Amino acid sequence: MNKKSVKNIAEWFLHIAVAALLGLCITTFVGRLTIVQGNSMSPTLKNQNVIIIESITPRFGEIKQGDIVVLKIPELLGGNKKYAIKRVIATENQHVVIREGKVFVDGLELSESYTNAKETYADGSPYADMIVPEGCIYLLGDNRIPDKSRDSRIFGPVSEKRIVGKCWIRIFPFSQAGPVD
Repeated sequence: MNKKSVKNIAEWFLHIAVAALLGLCITTFVGRLTIVQGNSMSPTLKNQNVIIIESITPRFGEIKQGDIVVLKIPELLGGNKKYAIKRVIATENQHVVIREGKVFVDGLELSESYTNAKETYADGSPYADMIVPEGCIYLLGDNRIPDKSRDSRIFGPVSEKRIVGKCWIRIFPFSQAGPVD
């Protein structure tokens, strides 16, 4: 092999290494493509929707009530699922009450046009009336039909540190592409 061939191979290797490192940094610190698994966020997000989640807000910004987030909580989901996508209903120190099919935060009934059920049930849940602990969030799936969403009604509030990203845009199906809220 001559010097020119070795130099070309070294340049190619360098370019591939830089591209791989850049890709890793982008998916770790900026955002990533995710495919929704399941219908717990229906009608907002449906099974097999392709979304982009951004990772900047959970690290450097503020997660707010109404945000849709992706969390790594395999021990709370059961089965072989690792990640969950849910809507933030309340943040630390807010008082959540689910009563008579309605959700209240700090005494105010939430207007939830994004749900697919007229009522939200939390029958027998120890988390149906609580103050969200510091550093935690209270999450619900938009699919409020009984037994369609494993969320804070079942496993309680979750640490904000478990958030891996905030839902930014849907890119598939193309007919529904755009910001998600």
